[in-house]
Amino acid sequence: MKKGFIFLGCFIVTLGFISFANAGMREPMEGAGWHYPWKDTYSEWKPGNMKYDEELFNQDVIEAYGWEAEDVDKIKDMIPPSMYIILKNPDVWGPRRINVTAYRENKGYLWDRFVKATKEYKDTAKIDKGWLINYTAGVPFPEPKDGIEALWNFKQHFREDDRILSAVTIITNRGGQVRYQTSDGNLMYFDGRLEKSPKPLYKSPNNERRIDAYANAHPYEMRGTLSVITQYDDPEMDDSFWLYLPALRRVRRLSAAQRTDRLPGGQDLMWENFDVFNGNPSKYNCKLMGKKEMLFVHNGDPKGSWIHGKHLSGPNDYYQKVQVYINELTPKDPDFPFSKVILYTDSKTWVPYYGEWYDKEGKLYLFSQFQYAPNKNGIFVAVVMNHVDMQKIHSTGYAVTDPKFNTGLTPDYFKVDSLKMAYPSR
Repeated sequence: MKKGFIFLGCFIVTLGFISFANAGMREPMEGAGWHYPWKDTYSEWKPGNMKYDEELFNQDVIEAYGWEAEDVDKIKDMIPPSMYIILKNPDVWGPRRINVTAYRENKGYLWDRFVKATKEYKDTAKIDKGWLINYTAGVPFPEPKDGIEALWNFKQHFREDDRILSAVTIITNRGGQVRYQTSDGNLMYFDGRLEKSPKPLYKSPNNERRIDAYANAHPYEMRGTLSVITQYDDPEMDDSFWLYLPALRRVRRLSAAQRTDRLPGGQDLMWENFDVFNGNPSKYNCKLMGKKEMLFVHNGDPKGSWIHGKHLSGPNDYYQKVQVYINELTPKDPDFPFSKVILYTDSKTWVPYYGEWYDKEGKLYLFSQFQYAPNKNGIFVAVVMNHVDMQKIHSTGYAVTDPKFNTGLTPDYFKVDSLKMAYPSR
């Protein structure tokens, strides 16, 4: 049964008490499901243009830890420190459980193309002063020798060419009060492309590497607020930021120094930790901490199941034992407001599972968790993204609905006039 905790049933036989921990009854967590207060296009979960195996929605739980399940101390070494804190303190963070299910091997025609590209372009990519050069597609460094190679593997992880990603945003404070927003997080990549032409490279006179657009639909007062960030294939070029504010009817340019500003609406997400980490690799020192087996959401439930009224700690989901690389990043800028970042990335796809951000005093401050569901073409959809302020006890969760991947977006789509038409203001 779905995402259940395990009751331990015992009965007396001639050999004594026998535990039925694995074969026992499994029930879903109370209140788990799709929760959203407004009756509009976000009110029901939709798969978009994704096709998922039906088995992903109802996986067989092998073992469970946390809320009304096994003691999380048994898996302390297999989860990040922030997750351990949350699971050990349900009185603060609310109910959360790790439901362990079987790991599903990567498959699908786009995954096959990624593997082929990794072999085809092996040994062509190089690192020059912390920057990736001569990259085309696939994993640039299949066997990373150090932290900077591992970081660039993460930056070029297995992914879509472009996306339109609709999400319900759930902002929760320590008292359990919830505010909802709805938004789209859209992007396109210019290298490593696997499906949409031009591929594998989309050559542009502006030398972009990636463009993101963030558009608000709700609440009413934020409708039509647009943010765009453009990253360039040049370590000396700062990212380009602009923000469109409907109330002022003007575009505001933002400086690179505002990368650690929070997103509008009181969120716990900043530009620098988009996709767990969205910084310039050449501005960080990297230390590869090793590779180990940990519990993360590799093949989770495509439909984010949040606990009604208990959103703070994140949703209920399936976890698998996966091999991950752990990378420690320290900023070269002494005035940067964080002392280090710890990244946890998949050893095969290089998608990010987790990022932990530490303040200047070395105390755990922010963390981001991404939970994935693979679709039939192989792409991993981040169906849930949870960003948490561990010090304020405050969280911002994204529950994805109606995702559309590889739609053929072009740079023109990300121009202000185009986005204003797609996302009209109030």
